[in-house]
Amino acid sequence: MEHNLFSTNVFAGEIMYLDEMVVTGTQASRALRNVVSTMQIFDKEQIRQSPAASITDFLAENAVAFFSQWSPGQTSISLRGVRSDGQGRDFKGGVLVLINGRRAGTANLSKLSTNQVDRIEIIRGPASVSYGSQAMGGVINLITRNGINTRGGTVMAQGGSFDYMKGSAEYADQLNDTLSGYVGVNGESRDDYDGGDGSRKQVNTAYERYGALASLGWETVSGSCLDVTARTDGVYDAGFRGSSYDIDNNENRYNQSIDLQYQVNLPGLNAILDSQAYVFKDVDNFRWGSEASGYDIDNIRREQKGYGLKIAPQFSLTDSTDFVLGFDAEYSELRSDRYRYGISGPKPQTAPYDMNQDSLVLAGYAELNQRLLNERMNLQAGIRYTHNDLSLVDTPYKTIGGDRDITNSHFTYSTGISCNLFDGVKIRASYATGFRAPTGSELAGEYTPVLSPNSITRGNQDLDPETNQQFEAGITYASKNYFLDLALFDNTIDGRIGKKTIFNDGVTKISQYENISGDAKIQGLELLAQYNFAPILKMKDQNLMFLVNASCNFTMEENGKESLDSGPHADKIQRMPEYQGSATITYDWNQKWDISFISTLNGPMYYDTEEKLTSAAQNAGNYVHKKSTFAVFNLRGNYRLRYNISLYGGINNLFDKNYHPMFIQIDDGTCLVEPAKTNGGCGNSMPGRNFYAGMKITF
Repeated sequence: MEHNLFSTNVFAGEIMYLDEMVVTGTQASRALRNVVSTMQIFDKEQIRQSPAASITDFLAENAVAFFSQWSPGQTSISLRGVRSDGQGRDFKGGVLVLINGRRAGTANLSKLSTNQVDRIEIIRGPASVSYGSQAMGGVINLITRNGINTRGGTVMAQGGSFDYMKGSAEYADQLNDTLSGYVGVNGESRDDYDGGDGSRKQVNTAYERYGALASLGWETVSGSCLDVTARTDGVYDAGFRGSSYDIDNNENRYNQSIDLQYQVNLPGLNAILDSQAYVFKDVDNFRWGSEASGYDIDNIRREQKGYGLKIAPQFSLTDSTDFVLGFDAEYSELRSDRYRYGISGPKPQTAPYDMNQDSLVLAGYAELNQRLLNERMNLQAGIRYTHNDLSLVDTPYKTIGGDRDITNSHFTYSTGISCNLFDGVKIRASYATGFRAPTGSELAGEYTPVLSPNSITRGNQDLDPETNQQFEAGITYASKNYFLDLALFDNTIDGRIGKKTIFNDGVTKISQYENISGDAKIQGLELLAQYNFAPILKMKDQNLMFLVNASCNFTMEENGKESLDSGPHADKIQRMPEYQGSATITYDWNQKWDISFISTLNGPMYYDTEEKLTSAAQNAGNYVHKKSTFAVFNLRGNYRLRYNISLYGGINNLFDKNYHPMFIQIDDGTCLVEPAKTNGGCGNSMPGRNFYAGMKITF
């Protein structure tokens, strides 16, 4: 399904035009004036100018969604009320992460760096017609660099507070008339950081990050092209304080893949054939433990491999009618293991968090686009059928009961209309559905959390998929010096998979997955805006850019969960803010130097925390807390020393704010945590004021 585009090149001062932009939300390209729903794009200049270490850091600064930022190597995402999994398991969440248009194998954007990323596309709202399961809240697509979208070489070195060091090198070139190539490597490290004002050093927040990518492309005179990309990216020895503020737990998380993309013109059929074959490997290696729970070691290793094929011919039936017919096939394997050892000696072993499983997903979809009224109006409709054969595989310390082979299938569909009322003014409306299939663990698993060894969670083979439906309307206004997009949406989620307590004797608690009765309803308004004040102020050879990204969720109803949570906010959607936004002001003088001031605002957020707080902080373990509004300000600048040498630097958290987007107990000198439930610390805080500077050389 195609989507509305918002893209800016802040530092070059470019404003987007409706008539000029195209979108690659699926395999088919569309002019912006013809797309029917909402999408954001961050281009290479925004990504390259950002000091962000991870995709999480970059998108959080731009207030794209809510990011939990559990640790340097872990985050979850909340987009239009739908969340990804807390550990980043993409097969268990409702926000899908793609790399070059195919499943990444992870939804943990903190393990993925901004290096070697050329463009980021964010589809807001259900996209299951194009991408299947997990694409309920939206899709985040990372487009990597290659020899076509990148030219020349770049070497960069950076240092900063908390012994931060970062370096990268890349080179891309047109090797001959038909071949192009790209190669890039990156590495960085940081020691434990100091929190904001009133906080202490956050012991066990150090990490290392490494990545590499190589791409080789071949293009013929007729327009056919073949591209092969191999990459690895990950975070290593990353501290994990978590909900018990642990000072020695750490983890390795990495993602690797090989893609082969082929596009060929079929003039006899008046069509273009897009195809893609891929393989990915995603690994989470947790070196955990909980001394407060009696375990010195609780190590878990989870590995997921996937092998996929995507084929999508695009037919031009008439000058005003396009038709896409797609087929997706993917086979994946999930394997986990776990080892525990007590403080005083050996302890009984227990199953890992995830059941071992094999999954075969087959899907077909179709999309029709009809342009009318001299292409001022576009009608779009799409439908997808997804079939999943899931096989449960022997899992350490778990006896599989019931059926080992489980089959489910699902239809999703979407429709929309866009209309260009005047030059530069477009209105749109759309309706779309999404779904998430239950996992093997949710169907037949049994596990015990690290922090709660007497708590057991069991699967339920009667689970149905989670589903959602969304209505959206929007308007886009674009001119030479400004761009404005407003979107109003109504998202309803049904059959959410949650946990219900089925036994509790005060010592042992047993919960089981179930489809929660009652729906969740989220309604909101989103704003994307860009304005260049320089022409109005008659600023020659200068740019004064103002960029805003904001959202307000005025309805966040959690119906049907009152029995699972308590407190005055039990009926609120959790882990999403009532409102959030970012505003960036950039002044650029003659492309010689620039300075940017960035502010990020996060409104009230609700959360039934995993932290073991005292009765002074909550009157029940399932109490839903309300986190207060906070704002963070950053400053950065660039100076072009020579035509190919740039110096840059900045200050993050300019006013030394002590905050955390997720945890209720921050490290602020108070401690409302049960002393017996902590593992060395009390509270978690994000980095305080910190400085960085670097040099970039291009050739």
